[in-house]
Amino acid sequence: MRKAVVALAMLTLPGAVLAQSPNWNKVDASYLDTDVGVDGVGDLSFDGFRVGGSAAINPDLVVLDNLFVFADFDSVSNDDSGFDLDIDFLSAGVGSYKHLTETTDLYATASFERAKFSGSVQEFSASASENAWGVGIGLRSMLTPNVEVDAKLDYVAFDEELVRFNLSAFYHVTKNFSFGLGYETHRETQDLDVDSLSATVRYSF
Repeated sequence: MRKAVVALAMLTLPGAVLAQSPNWNKVDASYLDTDVGVDGVGDLSFDGFRVGGSAAINPDLVVLDNLFVFADFDSVSNDDSGFDLDIDFLSAGVGSYKHLTETTDLYATASFERAKFSGSVQEFSASASENAWGVGIGLRSMLTPNVEVDAKLDYVAFDEELVRFNLSAFYHVTKNFSFGLGYETHRETQDLDVDSLSATVRYSF
């Protein structure tokens, strides 16, 4: 009887230490500080933003459980080198997750990827874009009821194959709002490296 009373009290106390799995219903808004290294040009500094999120799919609508859709859009720019240069990335697709423990999910994704580069100097301008597909695998874990970590590795089949790694940590202030810091790096096989630091506000629903 005493154990039952203690358990009930823990359930009703705000901030009680209870196991929980990551929430796949979320929207993010981030500030990005990005360095781009290009062979023959050197390193350029960019800043910009990212918006994105994910949503779990109602299991009544699909054959498989634990599916989600996601999308992320990055836009960064540089105008300190005598010309304007903008880089946009879009990644959108579907994923599936598996509960490894009560607090940790292993997940995999398949995505459509698009990269666009545009630049201008005086009256001259040029742009280029490329579409590709990507696959990824990641791990999300609630280390505590307030602290979450997420690590993900992607392969993207652009003409120059790209490997992308993202590591982030979030502090959940409330059930719905959290703040996070992250690091992401893109590595092409030959001539482009992109490294970004992010500061993110998240709303979970």
